[in-house]
Amino acid sequence: MPLIVRIVFIFMSFQIISACKSLVKMLPEGPALTTKQRQQILSKPPYNIKYTGPPKVDFPILPIQVWAATYELDIILVSNNKDWNMHEFAKLETLEGDLWIMKDAEEGSLDQSIVADLQNIHSWLPELPIIRKYFPVKVIDNSTQKMLDFNFSYENIKNEKVEASYFGKYPRTALKKKNGSTMGHSRNQLLAALDLPFRDFGKKASISYNGNRAKINKLLGLVPFQMALKQTQGGVSKGKFVILKENKNILTKHLTKVEPVVQEWSVIQENNKTIVTQKNAFRSLVYEFNGVETLELKVAYVKQWNKDKKGIRIEFSPAIPDLRRPFDGKIISNFVIDVAGKNNNAMGTVTALWENNQAHLFVNPSKPWWVTDRPMKTIIKYLDQQAEISIEMLPDPHQFMK
Repeated sequence: MPLIVRIVFIFMSFQIISACKSLVKMLPEGPALTTKQRQQILSKPPYNIKYTGPPKVDFPILPIQVWAATYELDIILVSNNKDWNMHEFAKLETLEGDLWIMKDAEEGSLDQSIVADLQNIHSWLPELPIIRKYFPVKVIDNSTQKMLDFNFSYENIKNEKVEASYFGKYPRTALKKKNGSTMGHSRNQLLAALDLPFRDFGKKASISYNGNRAKINKLLGLVPFQMALKQTQGGVSKGKFVILKENKNILTKHLTKVEPVVQEWSVIQENNKTIVTQKNAFRSLVYEFNGVETLELKVAYVKQWNKDKKGIRIEFSPAIPDLRRPFDGKIISNFVIDVAGKNNNAMGTVTALWENNQAHLFVNPSKPWWVTDRPMKTIIKYLDQQAEISIEMLPDPHQFMK
């Protein structure tokens, strides 16, 4: 074989291997832990924590921020536009009817933004720290019983007019492995786990920006990167909010860039448990604490208004200490994240401690690989009968708790 031919062959082989590795990172995997491992992780005996002082406030503290949403349909396009990594056109069921969310991931940072025909979009689901824009999204649906046929038109956060079309099968091909990868999206915003039960590739798609047509990228240079799927997403997110008590009501004030978003929470105490809930027309956020005097967080979950078996659930073992009360040392708990049932989607540890008269919580995910680069840090400050919660993504995963 001539030298030049061998060099070309080797070069092409490296390209194929690199493309295959990139493709593997996009594919769903199986559960992050086995049933036996789950039982071991979630059966840790409770700590005998010796608190060194009374509670700083007389209401529950929410040291993490949970979120979740189920997409009835999620159309994904990847073009060769240098500014955009991926586009998702997702349909959610709401009490007012279907809501289409246009999700765009920027190239480089992979931060996601959303555009929707929702006038209160800046106060909608404040637990999601994602840039939002209200715009009268236009969706033309010419689908039949057999095939999807859509045209989309909207203006993205860079004020570009985006027009896209999609034609292909309904997502009905069941996936054997459905623990979905985030593909690096929203690394700076949240920790996410995905359940992907169905997916099918599209037959034809197009996209343009300000009238300039872009090509659809191809997987391995062969298959156009255009697909339709169903999925449930959920996890924990960064954010800043204040918890306080006002006329016996528990309120949170989310400090968004536009204006504070105030939410009211209910508190129920029964069977030596304290259950804290925030409910709107789309979803319920629920935190369950062991105890009614000392409140140790055991479970947090999200339930969508019409999805009994979807959403997300995070269980801690042992329960997270009562972060209203000072204590000495570090308390480490395991956690398991389930999306759309007991699917063992992710796992890790949380470490609680007190330092400089503030409560700290570190979330350190350990499996699967696409969550390990998203450790998080919560700092809780107590001032004037209110608590300020600040949750951040740690910029360097290797500097966890340093």
